[in-house]
Amino acid sequence: MDKKANIFWGVLLVVVGFLFLANSLDWVNFTWTFREVARFWPVLLILAGIAAFLNEKKSVYNATSALLIAFAIPMAIFSWVSRGVDRIRDEINDEIHIDLDDDDNDSSDTLKGDGVKQYFMVDKSSNISEVKLNLKGGAAEFDLTTTDTKLFEADALLDIGRYTMTEDNQDGKKVIDFEMKKRKSDNGHWDFGDNKKNNVNLKLNTAPVWDIDLGFGAGKVDFDLSPYKVKKLDVETGAASIDVKLGDKLENAEVKVKSGAASVKIEVPKSVGCRINIDGALNDKNFIGFVKVDDYTWESEGYTNATKKIKIELESGLSELKVTRY
Repeated sequence: MDKKANIFWGVLLVVVGFLFLANSLDWVNFTWTFREVARFWPVLLILAGIAAFLNEKKSVYNATSALLIAFAIPMAIFSWVSRGVDRIRDEINDEIHIDLDDDDNDSSDTLKGDGVKQYFMVDKSSNISEVKLNLKGGAAEFDLTTTDTKLFEADALLDIGRYTMTEDNQDGKKVIDFEMKKRKSDNGHWDFGDNKKNNVNLKLNTAPVWDIDLGFGAGKVDFDLSPYKVKKLDVETGAASIDVKLGDKLENAEVKVKSGAASVKIEVPKSVGCRINIDGALNDKNFIGFVKVDDYTWESEGYTNATKKIKIELESGLSELKVTRY
């Protein structure tokens, strides 16, 4: 090792040693975790550049720079992943930061233990042939059953938050917005621990054509859509368990799922041709009954000539993705 390299390491050790000594003598107070330290990974690259500059050959290919870069890479990966986790957590917190003091409530609310029980409904109408349903907000478990007497019903048992519903008619289409209320002020965090949960039981009429847009922070979705005429299903979530069974009531249907670290299971009838397009990395893929077309596309046998088709788009990372035929 040359003289300049010795000077570099000597100065670095003196600085690090002085910081530890200052912390031990309470001259300064460092309470950083490794997660916070990892944010400074670019400093290692700067030091690696300085070491390369001090090297006689002025080359990055030296032991000092290589060692610093070797430490910088895993710290950078850890920092990026941590930020991604924070982003998902903040989105969930934003969703469940609702306004419990809002008196504008269009449901019949009753207290049940420490939580609130809500009921919503939309009357059935003979002139409504298509419904756009927007389900937004919160961390919850969603279940689905049918109803013959109403167009839409929702029973919600909530330990945290409240839902609100609005309905409108647009060009002969019924639009239903069912979402969790937001807080007027965004202070503090809710305790959404193991003893607290939100359960939402949805009931949809099987007569109209449905366009469903479901967005929520985390939770579980268990939808048997086989009795319904679903032309479009969009699901966007963070970390969740999604279990969907599709039907064959329409000639063409589209399903889009955008998720973080999730478990996504979709059942498709054998009477329908199906194409799967996937975008994302580090996913566990299991497409039973499908033929791989390329790295991003799978198709059921005879898809091109099928009279009824379902297109599935999956945009996920670090997820379990499973599509089967029944």
